[in-house]
Amino acid sequence: MINTVLITAATSREMECMNKVSAGRLKEKISMLISGIGPVSTVYAIMNYLAQNDKPNLLINIGIAGSYMGNLPVGTVVIPVSDRFADLGVCDGDYFIPLDRAGIKDDNDDYTPSGIFNAERDIVHKMTSDLSRVKAVTVSTATGSVKVREAIRSEHNPDIESMEGAAAYYVCNKQGIPCIGIRSVSNMVGPRNKSLWDIDLALEHLEQMLVKYFNDIVT
Repeated sequence: MINTVLITAATSREMECMNKVSAGRLKEKISMLISGIGPVSTVYAIMNYLAQNDKPNLLINIGIAGSYMGNLPVGTVVIPVSDRFADLGVCDGDYFIPLDRAGIKDDNDDYTPSGIFNAERDIVHKMTSDLSRVKAVTVSTATGSVKVREAIRSEHNPDIESMEGAAAYYVCNKQGIPCIGIRSVSNMVGPRNKSLWDIDLALEHLEQMLVKYFNDIVT
C-alpha cells in the first residue's frame, strides 16, 4: 500500500502542476522536491532528501519533455517506462559509444549509470491508456540540432528526452524505491526554434492529467 509519495520536478513552474491535485488520504503524506535542472542536481537533491527522511513508498518525477516522434506532438502526456543517459559515454571521431559498450567500466562497478533504468511495472500497468507508454533518454544538454538528434535516435531510438528522468529512475532503482515519470511534450527535438515550443500547453495538459489520474496512481 502506498502511504508516502515524493514528487520531484526540475523547476517550480513544473511543480505548480500539482497545485490543483486532490490527494485524498495522502494529503499530509506527499512531499515535493524541486531538484534543479539536469541529472547531477537531480541525483544530489533526491539523495539529500533520503539522507534526512524515510524512503517514500513511491517517487513520481514530473515535467516537460522533447519528442522524437511525430505521433507524440506538443501537449501529449506520456509515461516513460524506461530511461537512460543518452550522452554518457565516449566519442571515437564522430561515433558515439555508450558506457555499457565502451569497455572502460570495472567489472564490479555498481555506481556508473550505464544501461537502462525502469519505472515500476505494476504502477505502469494499472495506469490509464490515455497516457502513452514511451522509451525515454536523459541528456545533460538539450538536443538542438538535426545531427545530434539523429545520432541519439540511431543509438537509442527514443520517443522523448528530458534532462532529469534517468537520474530519478537511477536513484530509485538503486535504492529500491518504486518510481514512475509523467512527462508532457513541450517541443519536438531538433533545431532550437522556440517559436514552435508550447511550454504553457504542455504544463496545462500535465496538470490536467495529474488532477484526473493522481489518485489512480497512488491507490
